[in-house]
Amino acid sequence: MRFRQHAGRAKEKPTATSLREAVPIGRVSDQAASLARAREAFLSSGELEHADVRKAILASWRRSRFWGVAADQVDLPYRDDIDAENRLVNAARPVLDRLERKLADVRMSIILTDSQAWVLDRRAGERSLNAYLDRILLAPGFSYAEKFIGTNGIGTALEEKRVSHVFGHEHFVDRLHAVSCAGAPIRDPLSGRVVGAVDVTCWRADASLLMSVLVQEAAHDVEGRLFEQSCERERALLQEFLAACRRTSRPVLSLSDDLTITNTSAAHLLDPDDHTILREKIGELTGSSRETTGEVLLSGGQPARLRCHPVASQSGLAGTVVEIHLSEERGSRHVTATVPRVASLPGLAGRSLAWARVCQEVDAHCRERSWLLLVGEPGVGKVALARAAHRQSFPSAHLSVVDAADCQADAEGWLTELRRQLEDAGGTGGGTGGGTGGGTVVLRHLDQLGPAAAQAVAEALDQTGRADARPWVVGTFTGATLGQDLDTLVEHFAASVTVPPLRHRIGDVTALVPVLLERYAPRNKVECGPEAMQTLLRKDWPGNVAELERVLRATLARRRSGRIGLEDLPEECHATIRRVLTPWESFERDVIARALIAADGDRSEAAAQLGISRATIYRKIHAYGIVIDGHDR
Repeated sequence: MRFRQHAGRAKEKPTATSLREAVPIGRVSDQAASLARAREAFLSSGELEHADVRKAILASWRRSRFWGVAADQVDLPYRDDIDAENRLVNAARPVLDRLERKLADVRMSIILTDSQAWVLDRRAGERSLNAYLDRILLAPGFSYAEKFIGTNGIGTALEEKRVSHVFGHEHFVDRLHAVSCAGAPIRDPLSGRVVGAVDVTCWRADASLLMSVLVQEAAHDVEGRLFEQSCERERALLQEFLAACRRTSRPVLSLSDDLTITNTSAAHLLDPDDHTILREKIGELTGSSRETTGEVLLSGGQPARLRCHPVASQSGLAGTVVEIHLSEERGSRHVTATVPRVASLPGLAGRSLAWARVCQEVDAHCRERSWLLLVGEPGVGKVALARAAHRQSFPSAHLSVVDAADCQADAEGWLTELRRQLEDAGGTGGGTGGGTGGGTVVLRHLDQLGPAAAQAVAEALDQTGRADARPWVVGTFTGATLGQDLDTLVEHFAASVTVPPLRHRIGDVTALVPVLLERYAPRNKVECGPEAMQTLLRKDWPGNVAELERVLRATLARRRSGRIGLEDLPEECHATIRRVLTPWESFERDVIARALIAADGDRSEAAAQLGISRATIYRKIHAYGIVIDGHDR
């Protein structure tokens, strides 16, 4: 882990040895000794009945214990990608410059953090103080959140969202007892949200209650500059938005961190799902200050091209102005006619407009026997769509699914089987098609074909396309585009339809669940209870419908009839963490989730069942993103 260099500071990350070095702090006063004894009593028994400890400090100690913070060590997370030029830093810089000049001869350091207590900047302070701050990792790149380091001026101020001062032995971690600090939260003047904190830290012997006044005034000054920046940024963004509206009658919107403005065309076009889709896509496209373009599928099924223009201001990036170009060419590989809300194809489920549009487009191509590419993430149901359309239009005709992934093992055998299936589906080969035509062949995973195999498939399709009895051919692939090596193959398909991921039509989960339960337990009367359904609706389903099917099959193994409750869902459904867990972490997450479900969400009872402390279970719940509503007794 690299330790970010900063002027007048340590040149490398502090080592474990340096953390163990003690700092002489002189004779401890009677009051400090009393506080030290109170802290030791708290660490031993977990509570205090008669001790002169401030309520705010005792509340913070309790939170620190719940988080499982170790009182005898400093072990903090570190990031080397801290943005030193963000909006908060730009607003705070003149304030920090002024304080640094005023405190040049004072043994006091000034620290700026973001809303999660990640240290963004550190100023002033004399050499010995800064050397000690490096030892306790109070330096840019480290987080001083309470959940990592316990009671301290930064983390406690952010936790309580008010000015906080912590002197000497009031710190939860003993390595911090040599210093005193005061911190104040910084709020966005428009939204009211806490966006960071400013802190001053000094040797314990130099502490003064006036430190709280100092940081409060500094936070107020930063908030004033944030307001000025917001006005400037919003003016710049509004000017660019109005200019874009004058240039075009197309849908236009402007996006910033907490503001969206649309013209009339965009307001009529976009629904709440579209705003989610656009923010996700625009976030991918606007990684630089240059104008970019990209394609996206709106929730109504309309493919659109986005032209994204980042707007700069004197105080930094103000936001992005986006022009939306809808695809209306009937000759393109997209069909964009307005689609009413229609029923899904047989065997499928979904009530969203996006799903209705996709079903109607696939059905139209099937009836016209127009060869089609289905594009979408793994598990969205591309093959199921082709099957359903075929079943509706040609229920007695031949249908086969040929997986291009199998071509890698035996290319010749695979190509022979493909040609036979194309003949059978076209009715020219005397196979299961019976010579009547009207069959369908689905070519899965076209993106897994190599150049030579793709050329051979293109030749087979070319021959099939010239036959009198033409089958309906559907190709599927994952991703936005196919490689150039497959251009010859793609040319055989007249159109393409993009199937939206489940997270972009999350409301369809309520329609999918009963259909899937009926499919996998047709003889059992089983339904999904409202609490379990809400849990399913909270997931973002990276594996799409296939993942939902897997979850419901696992649920049916526990509940064969009756109403599905929270306790019947697999443990993974109660976690919101997105990173990939190791096998051990997955096992640990499931054990904790099962204990919480059995205890009706009571953390204390679950911890007792598992033989661990409440601090540990709180930490694990946070680490794994476990969401089970309950209470503590």
